[in-house]
Amino acid sequence: MTDDQALTDVLDETIDALSNLDLTRLYAAEQRILLLKGFSANEERDNIGVLLAKRRALGILLQNFQVNLDALTRLHARNVRKQWAQ
Repeated sequence: MTDDQALTDVLDETIDALSNLDLTRLYAAEQRILLLKGFSANEERDNIGVLLAKRRALGILLQNFQVNLDALTRLHARNVRKQWAQ
């Protein structure tokens, strides 16, 4: 398996794990990413477009998670304030 294919697979797994909130698969993807750490970014890439598209998809997914997390944090803070007020 080429480095490009391995990276593409890890990005797919990460996106799918985040979409399904599967922490076990997310941890496994993190471990694979650490193994790919030696992966050279300066090499000639045939599939750079595919990799960039997956990176963008992951970025969008993470931004959406951040928006949702911020909303949940605000709701939790509001709920805690209501509990103290009662």
